[in-house]
Amino acid sequence: VLGMFCYCTNNAAEIPQPVEVKDINYVLNFMIQGQMMILEAKLKIMLAQRKKIYSTIKDQEKGKVKKNKLLNFIKNQISTKDKTDEELKDDIKKIEQYFHLEEIKEDNDECNEGTLTEIFWEKREEGDVGEEKIEDVVDEIKSYFITIILIEKTISKVFKEYYDAKKAKKEKVENVENKVIEEIMQECCGKETDGDMPTKFFANLGNLCPKELLEDLKETILATIKKRITLNEPIKEEDIKSFLKQKIGEDKKEVEQKILKIDVNPKGGWCTCCDC
Repeated sequence: VLGMFCYCTNNAAEIPQPVEVKDINYVLNFMIQGQMMILEAKLKIMLAQRKKIYSTIKDQEKGKVKKNKLLNFIKNQISTKDKTDEELKDDIKKIEQYFHLEEIKEDNDECNEGTLTEIFWEKREEGDVGEEKIEDVVDEIKSYFITIILIEKTISKVFKEYYDAKKAKKEKVENVENKVIEEIMQECCGKETDGDMPTKFFANLGNLCPKELLEDLKETILATIKKRITLNEPIKEEDIKSFLKQKIGEDKKEVEQKILKIDVNPKGGWCTCCDC
């Protein structure tokens, strides 16, 4: 952990602002750098704050962490007077996407290692003295969440710019959106030739990681990116496609199109299908 912290701290910088997106490696490098910055922000709360976070958000009786209490804790850490409700809602959405919180359907469902991208709290063991709780905003914790939000927004921006540039060159192509996404997915595999598409994709990401990166840190970064894309094992081609659609906003368009197609007053009575 100390070695990882030293590497991240020594290589830390302000969140880079994207310039002209020239190729897919620029986009993928941005994703790798972004995850390194999130890891650095996480490491800063590991020793001093993790058990305090757990004491604050755990269920008093069973010691579990529930979705509603976790979200309330995050909102309290990142909300400020100069944020509008709409801005805060958008920030929370980015947090939910990053941790896969939107996949936890009920507010009282448990958040654990099987349902989240990563755990940023640590349970207190029997014999630990006291349970200090967090009553106010803690700079390191707030910085962790804000870093995730900014990185998520910036990665979406560079993916969207790259997608739009490719799409503009294929204006008259039928089913252009899917074809561009399929093309980007193949480009994400780089020059890798062995294995299925997800295998080639992560092998290419590994090749793009900085050469001086510690092997353990490299594996941690790749594992976290994999869980950011999906919590399923093994990762599938469809998981990567869904992630790309989310980043460029096509998933939202698909939902909107489904809503527009719903007949709200069908002749045979109310529609009973799942989409409605």
